[in-house]
Amino acid sequence: MKQGIADIRIIKEILEKSTANAIASGTGINLSTVKKLKSGERAVEKLNLADAIKITEFGMKNMPTKIEIWK
Repeated sequence: MKQGIADIRIIKEILEKSTANAIASGTGINLSTVKKLKSGERAVEKLNLADAIKITEFGMKNMPTKIEIWK
């Protein structure tokens, strides 16, 4: 069984910044599920683990890398 990491911060950011079609085609998750997540009709916290991992991996591949410098 494939293991992965689900990160709610990445999931919320990718839902905010990407289109439903891009997420659905990039992850294989049903378009209606992605639309419900984006609209808030379905809570991200209620997302099943497999889909959460898929969206996290999609986000990690498609979001620009952030570099933070702490002082």
